[in-house]
Amino acid sequence: MPTLTINGRDVDVGDEFLKLSPEQQNATVDEIAHSMGAAHSVQSDATPSIAEGAGRAFATGVPVIGGLLNRADAAMNATLAPVLNGLFSPDQQLQGDWSQRYQQALAVQNGADQKFAQQHPTLNTGAQVVGGIAATAPLASIAIPSRLAQASGALAASGRIGLTGLEGAALGGTDSYARGDNVVQGAGMGAAGGAGGQALGEAITGGTVLARALMRGSEGRATDRAANIVRQLGQSDALSPTLAEAELARLGPAASLADLGPNMQQAARAVASAPGSAQKQLVEALMNRQGQSGQRIEGAMDAAMGPRTNILDSADAIAASRGKLAAPWYEKAYQAEVPMSDDLRELLARPAMQSAMGKAARLASDAGESFDPEKPTVMALDYTKRALDDAISSAQRTGNNNEARILIGNKNALLGHMDSAVPEYATARGIYSDYSKVAQALADGQKVFSSATTPDMLQRTLAGMGESEKAAFTEGARQQVAQTMGTARNDANAAKALLDKGYNREKMALILGDDAASGLNNAVDAERAFAATTQAARGGSMTDRNILAQQIIPGDQKTPVLRSLLNLRFGDAALGVGERLASGAINARNERTRDAVARALMSRDASIFAPVAPTQSQIAPNIAAALIGAGLPAERN
Repeated sequence: MPTLTINGRDVDVGDEFLKLSPEQQNATVDEIAHSMGAAHSVQSDATPSIAEGAGRAFATGVPVIGGLLNRADAAMNATLAPVLNGLFSPDQQLQGDWSQRYQQALAVQNGADQKFAQQHPTLNTGAQVVGGIAATAPLASIAIPSRLAQASGALAASGRIGLTGLEGAALGGTDSYARGDNVVQGAGMGAAGGAGGQALGEAITGGTVLARALMRGSEGRATDRAANIVRQLGQSDALSPTLAEAELARLGPAASLADLGPNMQQAARAVASAPGSAQKQLVEALMNRQGQSGQRIEGAMDAAMGPRTNILDSADAIAASRGKLAAPWYEKAYQAEVPMSDDLRELLARPAMQSAMGKAARLASDAGESFDPEKPTVMALDYTKRALDDAISSAQRTGNNNEARILIGNKNALLGHMDSAVPEYATARGIYSDYSKVAQALADGQKVFSSATTPDMLQRTLAGMGESEKAAFTEGARQQVAQTMGTARNDANAAKALLDKGYNREKMALILGDDAASGLNNAVDAERAFAATTQAARGGSMTDRNILAQQIIPGDQKTPVLRSLLNLRFGDAALGVGERLASGAINARNERTRDAVARALMSRDASIFAPVAPTQSQIAPNIAAALIGAGLPAERN
């Protein structure tokens, strides 16, 4: 016999009660309640408005929480009834203890829902479904761990489907428990919605990816594969677009991505290890670039130090300019006589001066000139000064330093008399002396890269030079670099060896300034990187290169069928057969990939190193969430 709980009391009714329609059953319950004298909420007899009923249905559709709403509302009404009953008529008051009041209030809530569902079944179900979907939609973005959501492949997809099914089962079972329904049935509905929705979404996502790949074409797909290979290798070299662009700028316009690190150079080796068009285009590009190494070094030296000139021509030009400017002043001075004073007479009487004057007389005679030692002209004394210069040089060469010192003292005393007596001679000699310093600077510049010259010594030398001397000094250094390079103007290695030796880079910075020296040093560094890239692409044993190629870029290696059979590895044997059947397509695919990698390595497109944010398709989790949210209310109906 059925038992009903009415106003907190158990009432036995006949089996005929079960055969009544829902309307008749509600009327019977109301009649029994009134007969028991209990207060009955008018809301149990009133029909909720469409807006109110749809809102209650929407809230009820929310998993777990929706199943607890009527109970929570009834518990609150039962708790507040002793305080609030005075505000209602007797037939609207909740009576009895808290449990009785709770049962009365819950009956009111459930009765209102049942009446709305009976009068508007479609709207009620739809509102519950919408409520379920709206509540589970936010779960789509957090239901699957990020790493699993971003992983590719069938295994990852299976993991997502299984995990979503488990989550749906947990939600469905919890929701059914909260409503007092069949937990197993609720868990099954949730699992079906979660796993089925995820599987459908995975299929849609896979189809979208496939369609996009087909639209890209075989060359586009090869470019994508190559970009992934280069990007992963670039990560090993810690390359970013910003760092790569800065390094390409430092190495100059001839640099490419292949020069930016050991892993990029290994990629060049991998491409160059497999016969085909990729190998040809890469090796040819590297060798052509290597052949222009000397020209690039020479261009860098020209930019930093000025164009290369002939050292003899430079010296001749300096001598010609010196003679041309000094000649008028010497001509004028040669016509004058130097007054014979006691000091000059005493100086000329010295043995070394007598010897020098004798040689001067011979020199003048050979030049068609003559002079009287008692009335010496400027020309006669200038010949004497030249004879002293020769004697000083001879004494210095033979190590007679004391003799050289005395001779220098005599010469300076003679020049002092001549400069004081004939100002034109002092002017002429000053012009000659200035250009002599320039000529000496030119010669000294050729010795700047000697190990005997330290940066400190060079800095002091340059500090005492004028602008013309510094220019001549730089020209001398430039000529030394050219001489080191030898007659082969493309011998960049000689220039690199010179600039890398000892303090030569610091010396260059002192001579040229930091910016110009930095440009020259960067050019040297670039050629070193280019040479390393070429060596990486062409060096090493073929065995090592083939292994590397297989590790970095797909090749055409096939699984041995017979050996696999003999070793009872039937799966490998089957794979080998499949590889041979599809070898043509596989080889073509791999060759396109190698071509694309070669193009990327020889380019300057640093954007390839931009990290690709892992994309998580929201199609599958959204479908799964929608099916779970829709399936649970549907199961309750």
